[in-house]
Amino acid sequence: MGRLTLVGRAMADMVREAVDQGSMEEPEVVARIEAGGMALGLIVARSLGKPVASVRPQRLGEKKVAGAVNPSFSAVEGKKVLIVDTILRMGETIRAAVETLQSVKSKPVGVTVLANKSGKDSIEGIPIRSLVELLPVAKQPHA
Repeated sequence: MGRLTLVGRAMADMVREAVDQGSMEEPEVVARIEAGGMALGLIVARSLGKPVASVRPQRLGEKKVAGAVNPSFSAVEGKKVLIVDTILRMGETIRAAVETLQSVKSKPVGVTVLANKSGKDSIEGIPIRSLVELLPVAKQPHA
């Protein structure tokens, strides 16, 4: 079993724990962010036994904005959706994915990422679960 598979399974396990604790609703579909979250999204979806979808936020100048849901994958319309990506920095990509999903009447219920550099535990009220928290040096507690 490859390391990436182990990482994806660990991310899926965090989602299961959040659902069991009542801090995240049970997703019906896993939506991976095109480019960064493609491989991990597939592993998380398989580990959770959920169909996989693909979301492509658009870049408008320096900003990411609502984009499209790739029709080659599972439909997300009217479904509860878990968003998967590799790294959460400022949250722009995730916010664009949330907008994209909401535009097709989906309900984003959670976000899982490999690494969270934002210091946030939610975006737009949607809970975030990450395998690794990377805090800026200025925010780290001093020993």
